[in-house]
Amino acid sequence: MIQAARQAFAAHGFHGTGIAQIAQASGIAVGQIYRDFANKEAIVAAIVERDLEEYLSESGLCAAGASGDPNAIRRWIRDFVACEERPEGGRLIAEIMAEASRNERIAEITRNLQQRLRRELTAALHLLVPVSGDPQRMDRVAEMIQTISSGVFHRRIIDPDEPCPAVIDTLMSCIDAAIDQLRGE
Repeated sequence: MIQAARQAFAAHGFHGTGIAQIAQASGIAVGQIYRDFANKEAIVAAIVERDLEEYLSESGLCAAGASGDPNAIRRWIRDFVACEERPEGGRLIAEIMAEASRNERIAEITRNLQQRLRRELTAALHLLVPVSGDPQRMDRVAEMIQTISSGVFHRRIIDPDEPCPAVIDTLMSCIDAAIDQLRGE
């Protein structure tokens, strides 16, 4: 059902997709969907949560952090920023972000996602720089990484070849410098 909702939202947008469409595409009765989810926003929340769990899972940031290898963490940050392997649901994410500007419940879901991702990035930075004099500065570096990645992601939705690798290298130089400055506080 989640996969059917994901495809319908990506193809027809949030407003263009009804529970009946999701039910038909998934083969699950409308009543059963409403027993499991109060509304479309709850379905979006489940999609976002599932995607985040997958993204941060053993093959993602959690694995990089668990390895204790600073280079693995930096590689994950680079992959996160470069957005070269965009999720198949890039259009869906763009749709969710657009809906967040109109729908307070979706905005809350995306804010929670962003906060959780920032906490995970901050934890990864603590692994790279175990001793930092200013925790707020570490959080700002995590937010900077997140903001840069978001911008790259949105550019890649429109043109998968932009920004070019040289721009990604430049962005990573800025991020690496910010991380390295955390050591010298």
